[in-house]
Amino acid sequence: MARLLDSWHSRGPAIATVGALAAILIVPVIVDHMVPTRETPVSKGDTITLGAGGVGAISGGVDPANAITFAVPEAMARIATGSDSTAVFRSEIGEQRLAISVVDGITDFDTAAPRMLLPLRAAGEEVDFDGGRIEDGSFRGRTCVLPGTAGAVCAVVNSGDIGVTITVSGPTREAGRAMIDMVLASTKAVEL
Repeated sequence: MARLLDSWHSRGPAIATVGALAAILIVPVIVDHMVPTRETPVSKGDTITLGAGGVGAISGGVDPANAITFAVPEAMARIATGSDSTAVFRSEIGEQRLAISVVDGITDFDTAAPRMLLPLRAAGEEVDFDGGRIEDGSFRGRTCVLPGTAGAVCAVVNSGDIGVTITVSGPTREAGRAMIDMVLASTKAVEL
C-alpha cells in the first residue's frame, strides 16, 4: 500500500503538469478556431465616428474638435478592435484592409507625423514616408508606404490639433491611394 501511495505521489504532480501544459497550449488554439473574429457589415456611405485619444482629448486643448467622422468608401466588414479611436475594415473587393486611427493634441505636425507611425513599427511593419503630400478638405499631411507589403500605403494627416493615420493594404498601391482619397474627402473633425 505504501508503495502504491509513493507511486501516486511521484506521478501525480507530473500528470498535473502535463495537463496544465496541454490546457495552456491547446485550449487557446481550439478557442481561436471556434470563435470567429467579430465583424459587422457596413454599407458604402455609412458614417463612422472615432473619438480621439491624446492630450487634447484630456485637457480640452485650444481646438474643440476631439473626434472625426468619415463615410465608409465601399461595402466592407468592420472588424472589432475594442478601441473608440481606431477602426479596421475588410473589403471583399480586391482584398483590401483599411485601418484608421485618430489622436488629439497635435501642436507641431512635423514633429508628430513620424511619431504617428510608431504603432505600425511597433507591430513589426516597415513604414517609410515616400515624399508625397496629401490635402483633402481641411486635412493636410504626408503619404507613406509599407515596402515589405505588396500594395500597402498610408497617410498621416491633421486638421487643427486632430491627427489621423490611414493605412490601406491591398492588391495595388494605386487602389490604396484611391481609398485614402475617398476616406479623406468625407472626413471632418468634430466635437463629441
